[in-house]
Amino acid sequence: RDTSGNLTSGSELAVKMMKVAQNPVSADNIIDSTDCFSVKQPVVVTANGQEITIDTDADFVLVEDVFNQSQQDVDEVQVQLPVTIVYADYTEEVINTQQQWLQASSCNESGGGLTCIAFEYPLSVNTFDTVNQIADVVVVDDNMELYGFLNNLSDSVLAAIAYPVVVLSPDGDEISVTDNEELLNAINQFENLCE
Repeated sequence: RDTSGNLTSGSELAVKMMKVAQNPVSADNIIDSTDCFSVKQPVVVTANGQEITIDTDADFVLVEDVFNQSQQDVDEVQVQLPVTIVYADYTEEVINTQQQWLQASSCNESGGGLTCIAFEYPLSVNTFDTVNQIADVVVVDDNMELYGFLNNLSDSVLAAIAYPVVVLSPDGDEISVTDNEELLNAINQFENLCE
């Protein structure tokens, strides 16, 4: 049987799709200066001595505004602890001390996310468990679910994306793709725009 349309664990397509679906750890670098994790909101930060509450990503501009008040100072931001951090794989950790913060911040991750690209949800994946001979359809509703699905792909389960799938480019253009090759090409085409 033809398995070329299958998604396999560790394949280039699965890895790239996980990078698209991962938690966007770089989005809040203005407050945490790291690609190791993002900080769960709401969070209180002190930027150049001014206390700011960050409730949404849109509030990062408040930190930028403080930084832009003077070109003569050294811009510093301190996140008030305790705080919950979220890694690229959506696992969470509560950070209570500065030592824990520094340890979590010193990961070897280079962000590596392709979170400037998005998938239109819901997205369906046809699965076939070769051990139990069970066919199923997995409906994925968001990035976290897709990441979890791809992260848990096993060799005993054949998985094939139900096409067409709509990929949203960094500019918001909708690109409809009809097979694995087109999907990989679409991701690769926009990858360098995520820098």
